Amino acid sequence: MDKSREIFDEVVADWIGSPPPVYRKLHEAMQDPDASFGDFSDIISADPSLAVRLLRIANSSFYGLDSKVETIIHALGIVGIDQLKELALATILVNRFKGIDKDLVNMQSFWMHSIGCGLAARTIAKKMGERRVEPYYTASMLHDIGSLILYKEIPDKTREILTRCKSEGLSLCTVEEEVLGFTHAEVGAIVFTQWGLPGSLVEAVQYHHRPSEAKDHPLFPAIVHLADIIAYEMGLGTGGEPTIPVLDPAAIQRTALTRAFLTDIQEYVRDQVDDVVSLFFD
Repeated sequence: MDKSREIFDEVVADWIGSPPPVYRKLHEAMQDPDASFGDFSDIISADPSLAVRLLRIANSSFYGLDSKVETIIHALGIVGIDQLKELALATILVNRFKGIDKDLVNMQSFWMHSIGCGLAARTIAKKMGERRVEPYYTASMLHDIGSLILYKEIPDKTREILTRCKSEGLSLCTVEEEVLGFTHAEVGAIVFTQWGLPGSLVEAVQYHHRPSEAKDHPLFPAIVHLADIIAYEMGLGTGGEPTIPVLDPAAIQRTALTRAFLTDIQEYVRDQVDDVVSLFFD
């Protein structure tokens, strides 16, 4: 076995077994045609901190609902099971990565960047007339999850990678390939594949730097790619890149959006990002 494969297996070993238990139970319930809103509510309510946070999100300006959401069942009726499940996954993962060395990554900055990406992607998807925009938000918010796994599992090597990126102005993927033989995008994609997450989310994570290579769900990585660039252009935190990622022209072609529109939505993202970040952090 070559060294890069050994490192890859070491990195993902603790992650590929199964998704977080609450998410797994929600996913299983979705496969049960007899599952009720009460069943879903019971699963979420078994984790009080998750339930409280999800209610905060459902009541926020992020959704702009007219009535106050007071119960998980109420939230399910308004937001929908799919969207609540995706919000649950994002919320769980925010908490799961607490404790990473601050000299590697400032978690507040990381999640600000991720949430900024999510808001931009949600806006782009709306502009394109997509009926369900939350999957684009979730995909963008979680696109750099592989980086967090690398920070947590091999901090010394990721410290070396980040140092080189900053000193030489190289992209994360370029240096990761040289040092590890694989990238954070590949790590995130294999973990999400093993968790049985939707192919659209997996492709968004795997190809967010190279959307032109996506085959099955090309719109997802294209939108995430553009959202990532928007967040970097706005200076909204960082996922670790030393500079603004290079634009893949395929993303513009697949979305048929103008550069002017991508600039115009920055004001909306800036107005929303602080409020949404506060929903995920106490």
